[in-house]
Amino acid sequence: MKRIILTATASLAIAGAAFAQADMSTMDSDGDGMLTMNELLVAYPTLTEETFTAMDANEDGMIDADEMAVGMDAGLLTTDG
Repeated sequence: MKRIILTATASLAIAGAAFAQADMSTMDSDGDGMLTMNELLVAYPTLTEETFTAMDANEDGMIDADEMAVGMDAGLLTTDG
């Protein structure tokens, strides 16, 4: 039973990262592989500076694919405020 749960959890994490990568490519207007606050605001107009900062785990001022996946999994990104 634990093996099934671990496999399902790993599959969801991989799917989440893949989705984040695909979603990022449509938002990454300058093609650098990272998302700025302004790039994210196009897709998530209610994004706050606080949420962006919470997602930016390495504090470099940009969101990478891993940070995007974690933010999405945590439900930090919403379009409805």
